[in-house]
Amino acid sequence: MLSRCGWVRLGAKLARRSNGAGEEFMVPIGRLAQWGGLGLCLSLAAGAARAESPMQFDPPFQSLRYNEDFSWLARKSDPTPWERLKYIPLGASDFGPIFLTLGGEIRERHENYVNINYGIKTPAASSYQLQRLLLDGDLHVTDYFRAFVQLGDQRIFGERGAPSTTDVDRFDLMQHFADLRLPSPFGDAPTFRYGREELLYGYQRLIAVREGPNVRRDFDGFRFIDKIGEASVDILAVQPTVDSPYAMNDSTNAAQHLGGLYVTTPLAGPLRSDLYALDYSNTQARFRGLTGVERIETYGVRLFGAANGFDWNFEASDQIGTFRTQPVQAYLLAGVFGYTPENVDIKPRFGFSINQASGDNAHSRTIGTFNAMFPRLPYFAETPVLVPANVRDIRPVFSFTPADRVNVILGLDLLWRVSTTDGLYGSGMTQIPNTNKVSGLRVGSEFSIDARWQADQFWQLGAILAQFYAGPALTEAGGKNMTYAVLFVKFLF
Repeated sequence: MLSRCGWVRLGAKLARRSNGAGEEFMVPIGRLAQWGGLGLCLSLAAGAARAESPMQFDPPFQSLRYNEDFSWLARKSDPTPWERLKYIPLGASDFGPIFLTLGGEIRERHENYVNINYGIKTPAASSYQLQRLLLDGDLHVTDYFRAFVQLGDQRIFGERGAPSTTDVDRFDLMQHFADLRLPSPFGDAPTFRYGREELLYGYQRLIAVREGPNVRRDFDGFRFIDKIGEASVDILAVQPTVDSPYAMNDSTNAAQHLGGLYVTTPLAGPLRSDLYALDYSNTQARFRGLTGVERIETYGVRLFGAANGFDWNFEASDQIGTFRTQPVQAYLLAGVFGYTPENVDIKPRFGFSINQASGDNAHSRTIGTFNAMFPRLPYFAETPVLVPANVRDIRPVFSFTPADRVNVILGLDLLWRVSTTDGLYGSGMTQIPNTNKVSGLRVGSEFSIDARWQADQFWQLGAILAQFYAGPALTEAGGKNMTYAVLFVKFLF
């Protein structure tokens, strides 16, 4: 019998190089299988096989709703009316139960801006309402097959005053995928998944669901997922979707491809790590005023954990590749560190974060702008404008719990450009106009307050206020101070 890693090597030889549409995918599946072999071997070496405990914390919801597991309700003799929605038994077999889980979200979010996008080619003030409605169904047919579907309707009421593709997506299938889980003698859970889904990795610096905007980000494609003990390996070959404001009209973005390997494993004591190798291509990338094909590989490591009141999260990424005929060499360094004293009623946390994403030297042939691909928004603080490209920031943060289920975060973010010959970038790596033509180094500073009340396991209310003071890197390009205020209510079930 072949060993586990032997099976992976065999799979790599048999894997095809086509994406199923007659064109070569930028990350050959054979290469993904080889990466997967490495990841599986790392996982086996690092994790001891043991069953995961059911998720029963309060509130029992995750950012990726398909990761919620309510199968433990099968053992509960007196479920509440809400719990009856989370576990609807449909039958049983020798291969496991058949059941359905229903869930959803209602989010109402009111945003106000003074000088949205720093007032560059935008109105002085804007105010609008964002509405997000989601309904999902999770069907488990034995222990080996699963289908997940999520319907969504996202709308805006009022005028934003700046172009955005993340406000409106009327009645569409936001997620729909099928899982095939194979029986395994190794104590793990190998799963093949195909379809449309949201993705979230690590600290969401490179691949995120984009929770702040109205329409969350999703991808079409293939994933192989495996877990053994506390270690996991994830192989992906996906493309982002294009959100359409019309019903049932979202499509796959044919210009962009993302593939690679992401491994999470414990190291020693409380220390854990993420290791990843990601391939990305975009046939419509734009740098230095030119449009062309960008092909990059991003290799990185993240070290994270918590112990004795301290928490840490450090990440480093190296990026290489080409844009048109020019080489690409870029990097990202990021860190979060915090301390929470024990036995203090208000649970204060003293935190500190720092980021540096490389910028371009316009006098060099090599493109130096880091491309975070699909980062979370907001990224640095609370204003959801800048992405980590040609930016350095330092942010001290203080958070506390003044009352039960209430959390308040105070932050001061200080930002600079890394290169004065490169501009600043917003969502989709769109350069903010004229920021590559100014000499100023300091981008500005932002003071923010984020207060949230988790009323119960279903309801959350929150308010955000951020004041951004523009520095020379923006004012010389016509930028102004920006004020951002948010009120929101979210209901999850």
